[in-house]
Amino acid sequence: MRIIFFIFLMIGVSVTLSAQVESDEIEGSVTFVTAQNVYVKFASAKKIKPGDKIFVRKNNVLVPVLVVDYSSSISCVGKLTGDQKLKEGDKVIALIIIDKSESKREQENRRVEAIPVSDEVMGKSVKDSTKTGQVRKQDVRGRLQFSSYSNLSNLAGTESHRLRYTMSLDVLNVADSRLSFESYVSFTHKLNDWAPIKADIFNGLKIYDLNLKYEIGKSTAIWVGRKINPKVASLGAIDGIQFESAGKYFYFGVVAGMRPDYTDYGFNSKLPEYGVYLGQTLENKNGMMQTSVAVFEQTNAGNTDRRYAYFQHDNSLLNNVNLFVSSEVDLYKVVNGLPVNGYTLTSLYASLNFRITKRLSIMGSYDNRKNVIYYETFKNYVDQLLEDASRQGVQVRINYRPINYMNIGVSSSYRLRDKDFLPTKNVNGYLSYGKMPLGITASLSGNLIQTSYVNGSVYGIRLDKSLMSGKMNWGLNYRYVDYQFVSNSNTLQQHIGEADLSVQVTRKFSLSVNYEGTFEKVNKYHSIYFSAIKRF
Repeated sequence: MRIIFFIFLMIGVSVTLSAQVESDEIEGSVTFVTAQNVYVKFASAKKIKPGDKIFVRKNNVLVPVLVVDYSSSISCVGKLTGDQKLKEGDKVIALIIIDKSESKREQENRRVEAIPVSDEVMGKSVKDSTKTGQVRKQDVRGRLQFSSYSNLSNLAGTESHRLRYTMSLDVLNVADSRLSFESYVSFTHKLNDWAPIKADIFNGLKIYDLNLKYEIGKSTAIWVGRKINPKVASLGAIDGIQFESAGKYFYFGVVAGMRPDYTDYGFNSKLPEYGVYLGQTLENKNGMMQTSVAVFEQTNAGNTDRRYAYFQHDNSLLNNVNLFVSSEVDLYKVVNGLPVNGYTLTSLYASLNFRITKRLSIMGSYDNRKNVIYYETFKNYVDQLLEDASRQGVQVRINYRPINYMNIGVSSSYRLRDKDFLPTKNVNGYLSYGKMPLGITASLSGNLIQTSYVNGSVYGIRLDKSLMSGKMNWGLNYRYVDYQFVSNSNTLQQHIGEADLSVQVTRKFSLSVNYEGTFEKVNKYHSIYFSAIKRF
């Protein structure tokens, strides 16, 4: 009730404010994720430019997570700006701002035309440039990143420092040919702790992408090596051969290879997998509809580990409406030691976004996912997994922009897991205003949570500021946590402070640092994240 009262109070205050700037939130969804890039689809991405930031709501505050590298009419692709992780189906936000005091000519003069995303980048087959009249040209792109994670506290033996080095190198049309190369590799280790690396190099070395692509024809290509296929991203990385052919409205593909080792992500020839997928793509002036179906068999040492079908539907053909549905059905199980073919719904996720007006939007989602059982890989745990733990959750979110630069949102979620004697209930509220003195964006948030083991609340305030035409950004965040544990009379109060700074030193070199401190009555925890990125 305190959050709701505060939100309505701020709505009343907002009607006295005015601005000469028109801003707009455009909501999109992550269509698939590779180790190197994140791909996002919007109903319209025509106003999103390379260099723009994409946000998520973290503690009900807009926090930048992506920087756009390429954009098309309905999609964009970018790279993560920090340590935030995104997965397929996550909702993100692009903030479009237009200064109404500028003339149309001034707006046109300052507009940076978007670099169109190639069909390959957005997960479609690349057309044969020799048949479209275009000349193939080699294009080399790379990225080097150094990151450090330090955790400190007043507790003995808890200090840790982790270093991470990543490198990506993409060569499109090697020597102006049909051949392309893609790679993304990382190496992680703890400071002065090399024992795990000496025991197994893959405890630190992770190869996410390392493959060659050859364009056979107009819309047909073959990949060899390790690659995450965006059409069947739920499979993760695949070591082997992938083939895909596409027409104007339909596409199909074949995959045959191995899964990476489940212990260290290295190569494991005992984990073969194979399958097929097909799909349909339609577009109109409002957006796109893409439907895909896949069937896969995963084995371990020649025995069936998992056999399942995958379905995904993404639809934005209706104006201001986006529907996303993803589901998996297992087709195989072992009962009393005997293999049985059947149908078991393993995963179901659905979300519906409806932009009622330019300033008001509503989103609802349903999540029902169960444990996936690999009968050979984890056969020692099958009896436990057969209990089939699952979670069911419903979420509703409303976003409202009463005036330019002001955003208000309320969300509520309900989730019930097997064996929980009480469901998890969560209510969030936030208010942000981007026209504070000195150009600061201020955000207030509140979170009330009730579960079977804890009841509590979290309140926060965040300040963000851009300098040097967006080349430098800083942020300050404070949260107060107050939890009451159900099983006893213990309470937990925390004061959490956060500060972050990012600097675009040159067009291809950037630095960022983040500090977070958690202060309890007795214990104190500190974490520091640093990152340096060089693109070439």
